[in-house]
Amino acid sequence: MIPSSKWSLHQFFSKSPHIRPYLPPTDLYQPALLEPYLSKYTTVYIKPTRTHMGKGIMRVSKTADGYQFVKERGEPVRAGSLAELKQQLARQCTEKNYIIQKGLDLAELNGRPFDIRVMMMRNGLGKWQYAGMLAKVAGSDSVITNVARGGGYAVTVPYALAKSGAVAPEKIKEVVSRLIRVSHRVCAHFNKYRHSAQIGVDFAIDKAGQLSIIEVNYDFPSHALFAKLKDKTYFRTIKRLHYQYKNRVKRKKKNV
Repeated sequence: MIPSSKWSLHQFFSKSPHIRPYLPPTDLYQPALLEPYLSKYTTVYIKPTRTHMGKGIMRVSKTADGYQFVKERGEPVRAGSLAELKQQLARQCTEKNYIIQKGLDLAELNGRPFDIRVMMMRNGLGKWQYAGMLAKVAGSDSVITNVARGGGYAVTVPYALAKSGAVAPEKIKEVVSRLIRVSHRVCAHFNKYRHSAQIGVDFAIDKAGQLSIIEVNYDFPSHALFAKLKDKTYFRTIKRLHYQYKNRVKRKKKNV
């Protein structure tokens, strides 16, 4: 079976004892799950299972006088009761399937939440290699960190971690090493499911410095995202590895 949705990928990665601890509580969405999820977590995310780039994501929160949700960069919509919330969400859920996921209290840079993209590429030997990482900072009033759709921007991970205060300065190198180590484990486990030449692993880091895996992008994770950094080293590395692996594939085809 080829992973084709956020839900099937979550189920697949849940089988790995090395990756499971980094996965936030997630279920295939149905309205009956709203009450237990919001009672336990206060804020949850509802995401279409087959869309990308943050499209259609909603953040749902419990408030002092009821509930509210925000879709992508829209205005907050309020509901006085759980029944009203379910009705409003039903009108917004235009895709076939969604997941519901614990909301994470993301670390912030200048008041805006950010997550971390780690880029993994196959090299000229066909082996997985770490190619670079960056922090994606959400746009103003956006519930998504996707730079293209959310109006955000990209910065280096050490800078984001240092400025956010989520990680002590002396622990930043350790966190960066763990991001790379876990990303290698993601790629190794993914090998059991299907072949891919490049994977972008999106991590959340909360205000307490805890890491979680938000999403694994395995088809065409953006190279151009890394060109947004002032230092183009990662971008050049990604392009070099991409070229090396393409040449490897061409050589193998010629030898068949």
